[in-house]
Formats: sequence, C-alpha cells, structure tokens
Amino acid sequence: MNKHLSQNNLDQLYREEIKKIGKDGIEEIKKSQREKRNSNKNQTIFLCHSHLDKTIVNKMMMLFDNLKIELYIDWMDVNMPELTNRDTASIIKNKIDKSHKFIFLATYNALRSKWCNWELGLAYSSKGENDFAILPIESRSGKWTGNEYLQLYPEMQIDIMNFESLTASDIKISFYEKRIIDFNEWLR
Repeated sequence: MNKHLSQNNLDQLYREEIKKIGKDGIEEIKKSQREKRNSNKNQTIFLCHSHLDKTIVNKMMMLFDNLKIELYIDWMDVNMPELTNRDTASIIKNKIDKSHKFIFLATYNALRSKWCNWELGLAYSSKGENDFAILPIESRSGKWTGNEYLQLYPEMQIDIMNFESLTASDIKISFYEKRIIDFNEWLR
C-alpha cells in the first residue's frame, strides 16, 4: 500500500468520473450531497479542509460518494454565514460534535490554516482517536511534509494500486503503525 494519496491520484479519479458520468453528472452528485447534508438525518464524516483546496475537496467528495459515504463540507452548508463570524465557529463546533467521524484533509494549505488547526484540536479533544483520522495528500511534486504533531494522530491510508475500483477495504486507518484497522470497522 502506498503511504499517501496524491493530488495526481485525485485528478485521475476526477477524469475517470467525467468520462463515466460527465460534468453534469458530477454537478448532480454535488447537488444531491448538499441536500443530504442539510437534512441532518444521516451519519456523516466532517471533512476538515482549507477553502483554498476546493478542487481537492470536490475530488474527495467524488471518492467518498463512490463509497456511499457522506461528507460534511462547511461551504456546502446553506446555514453557514456568508462571512465568517462567531456563528460560523459555533456551527462548525456543533457539526464536529454531531458528526459520526472526523477526517483532517492534510494538505499544504490546511496545515497553514488557523481554522483547520482549531478544528483539528477541537475534534481530537471531543472525538478521540477512534473517531478521528488525518488524510495526508501529497502535492503534485509527490511530497507530503506534515507537521510533527500530526504523527500523534491516526492516519487514513488509501491503496492507490486499486484506485479505479476503490472499495472501503482498500482504505485503512493506522494508529501509530501499531494497530491498523479496516475502514468499515472504523466507521462502526
């Protein structure tokens, strides 16, 4: 299993999806996901990310949609204020608390975001390691340099060798490399 997912892998996934369902199909998936998210009826994974990584987030949404996994993405929430303020923080805190799981999309931009670092600390303290994971994303140059403190957290690993036919069994959660569990087990 390759250690980290890359932006190139996500680009490949997106191109394959466009071939299969077209750009209109992708927009329909986004619309459907937005409607599901706002219903609050389903268990969701809170996806912590930088807004500078919207392209990567859209590709991750496609990946998890293929796995029938619902992600909460704050900028898709119709209840989110247009300008960030105290209400923004309150809504995000509430969504993190109510979400089933939490994934930190660890990109260059996210590591430098004050909001992402706040969400990361908040989620780890409220959820604990069994409901929490980081997902490192390599840059286009093939590198991922995370901050040292990220080594404390469980890491999501995706087998990119099976990327075109990815299933939940191709995703693992590694707890300090001492214990590795299947994605479906992590979701329970």
